[in-house]
Amino acid sequence: MASPIWTRLDREQTYRVLDQLSAQRDAVVFSRDVTEVTWRQLPFYINYRLYRVTNYATMPTFSMMYLSNEEEYIALDSTPDPIYSVNEKDPIRLNEVNIIPYLEFFFNNVHGSDGDVHLIKDPHKMPFMSSLNPAQRQSIINRFKPLTVSADSLHNLDVSGTFHYGGGLIMATLVITPQGKMSFQDQNLLLSGIRFPASPYSQAWLEG
Repeated sequence: MASPIWTRLDREQTYRVLDQLSAQRDAVVFSRDVTEVTWRQLPFYINYRLYRVTNYATMPTFSMMYLSNEEEYIALDSTPDPIYSVNEKDPIRLNEVNIIPYLEFFFNNVHGSDGDVHLIKDPHKMPFMSSLNPAQRQSIINRFKPLTVSADSLHNLDVSGTFHYGGGLIMATLVITPQGKMSFQDQNLLLSGIRFPASPYSQAWLEG
């Protein structure tokens, strides 16, 4: 899977976005001359795009993500509420082609109390594999279930496969409604006590 294509705004466009953001209630203040604004399309929305605002005045750099139709900017705050709000506004259009990109976008920006969720595409590229003994590695490879997508009679999309969730590796089915809300079913634990990188969806091992 190719990496997402980000488009960088020029200085005039960047200032326009920063002016809109500064006018919001509880606005985060960005330094105009050392801030970069980039955006990319999301295949499940028509009117909203994903914006990344990066302030280079701090070390490490500080970034915030927003969903925007260029009239309003909705900050992604690690909860599902901003995404669900845009899902109603646009509204979201999910199908068997764009459901995996939606899940990656969702889980990269939503962090739950039970731990983050990561979709596993290739067990050989998982970052913790080298720390396991040969028997554990072979057990995971043998039991690994690649991601599959199907639609059910209620117009939900069912994504079955191998996931990292709640500090463990599981096989499960994730049921996603047409409105973009989701729930796990048929969970089966493969391995517990696993730690993943902080932002695994930017890692090459997920692109397999």
